[in-house]
Amino acid sequence: MKKADILKFYQTYRLFIFPAVVALSSLFLILFVIYPQTAKLISNQEDANALFAKSKILATKAAALKSINPEDVSQKVSYALQSLPADKDYGSTLDLLQQLIAQSGFSIASISFGSSSKVGDTDGFEVKLEVKGVKILLQSLLNNLENSSRLVRINSIDVASSQGTQAIDVSLAVEILYSQLPQSFGAEDAPLPQISQAEDELLAIIARTTTTVTTSETGGVSSPRGKVNPFE
Repeated sequence: MKKADILKFYQTYRLFIFPAVVALSSLFLILFVIYPQTAKLISNQEDANALFAKSKILATKAAALKSINPEDVSQKVSYALQSLPADKDYGSTLDLLQQLIAQSGFSIASISFGSSSKVGDTDGFEVKLEVKGVKILLQSLLNNLENSSRLVRINSIDVASSQGTQAIDVSLAVEILYSQLPQSFGAEDAPLPQISQAEDELLAIIARTTTTVTTSETGGVSSPRGKVNPFE
C-alpha cells in the first residue's frame, strides 16, 4: 500500500481510528496496570487489617496472662485432673475405692476390673466389687462413692442379707471415668479462654471433696482385708 493511500485512508477514517486507539490503550492500561495494582492494594489492606486484629488479640491475651495467678491455675488443673484423669491410673483407683469403702464401714471381699467403655467424649472402665458390711451403712457407702473426688458412676448394685442379722453382702459394678487431654489448646491468635462461673463453682466443689479425701488419708484410715488374726 502506497503512502498516499495510507494518508487517504487515515483522512477518511480518522474520526474512528483515534477513538479506537484510545479505547484499546485504555483497555490495555486497565487490564495490565490499574486492575493488578488495585487488587494488590486491596489484598495488602486486608492483610494489614488482619495483622492489626491479630496484634490486638495478642495484646489483650498478654494483658490477661499477666493478671493470671500461675499457682491458682496450677491448683485448678490439679483438681480437674484428680476428678477426671487423663488415663486409667489403676493404682490410684484402687487406693480411692479402698479408702471410700473403709470410710463407709465396709470391707472388701474381692475386687476385679471389667471391660472398657465409652461415655460420650469420656472413656471409662468397670470395677466389680464384693464388699461386706451392715445394712444401716449402705446409704453411706453409696453417698461416698457418688461424691468421691474422682468421677465414679454406679452401674449396678446387688444386696444379699440374712434373716435376723444386719450383715449384708453387696455386689457393686462401678464405672471409673477418665478422659485424654486435648491435643490442641487453640491458635496463638485465638482469644484466651476464661473459666466460667459455673466451672469455678464446680472446681470449688472438687477442691472441697479432694481436701476431705486427703484429710482422711492422713488420718490413717485403711481398708480391712480379712481377719486380724487368721487363726481365729
